[in-house]
Amino acid sequence: MIKIVFLGTPDFALNSLKKLIENQEIQIEAVITQEDKPVGRKQIITAPPVKTLALEHNIKVFQPANINKDLELLNWLKEIKADFLVTVAYGQILRSEILSIAPVINLHASLLPDFRGPAPINWMIIHGEKTAGLTTMLSDAGIDTGDILLKASTALDDNDTAETLGQKLSELGADLLTKTLIEFSKIIPEKQKTSDSHVKQLAPFMDKNLGLIDFTKDHLQLKSANKKQTDFLVELELNASNIHNLARALKPWPQAYFMYDNKKIILEKTAFVEKETQNKKTEITKINKDDGSINMAFVDGELIIYLVKPEGKNTMKASDWLNGARLNIGSTLI
Repeated sequence: MIKIVFLGTPDFALNSLKKLIENQEIQIEAVITQEDKPVGRKQIITAPPVKTLALEHNIKVFQPANINKDLELLNWLKEIKADFLVTVAYGQILRSEILSIAPVINLHASLLPDFRGPAPINWMIIHGEKTAGLTTMLSDAGIDTGDILLKASTALDDNDTAETLGQKLSELGADLLTKTLIEFSKIIPEKQKTSDSHVKQLAPFMDKNLGLIDFTKDHLQLKSANKKQTDFLVELELNASNIHNLARALKPWPQAYFMYDNKKIILEKTAFVEKETQNKKTEITKINKDDGSINMAFVDGELIIYLVKPEGKNTMKASDWLNGARLNIGSTLI
């Protein structure tokens, strides 16, 4: 029997926890998760999804404010002598004392060494990746820099959002993590190599202003919400493909948007059609009466906008918003 302690918090970790609970070769001694937090407009105190599932299966739950400073929990972890600590989107960085208790196996939602950091799913989509994947690794003192154990990959659909891709990877990751634990003694850990692309080495927290699209600029300028990463900057050409990628990467949060008449207009649903064009005006070229979408021409093709959400209003067809804004074919969104 493999004894583990599971550390995880959000929905992404649920499939992994479910799979491990179901496996007859694995015994979960406890679940460690983040504290209950206020959620929604009414700020209702809500338990993390992982806690709810653990309690349904009568698994002991710990919720330390800071796991590295909880001496009682640290002593308990040392006493139970688990074979592994398993982390899946836990949300706290483990320091050396915890890393020394037992091998720490982390499930990370990217094909390392690309996209190290807390938001790999979002940044994979932003960069227009065609393949997504996950890696199990042995955690060390760095951020997602430990030795690689196993990988699994899947196609990244052109219309996947961060939400839909997260669901796919959550299911794929559950199988990968279980396989890693069962076959651990046969796996030869592999040192991480430097990523071929420096810009893809980091996947920092989403900045709430990351989704701002300024149609007067030539580039999208994407920054990190981490105050220690003030020098982080990704510049992408302002074109149809990159706007579509940004819109789906930031769904459901913080969402891609542009400003019109001093109000935020969120891009709820978009598509990209590759097409040879010399158009550099980013103008509206077509209004589709059948589905209420609008087309915008860019140098690389057309951005189709199906749904928008104007500030203070409900989601609506793009053509309905266009009518209300008194815009038409040939107009620009500036």
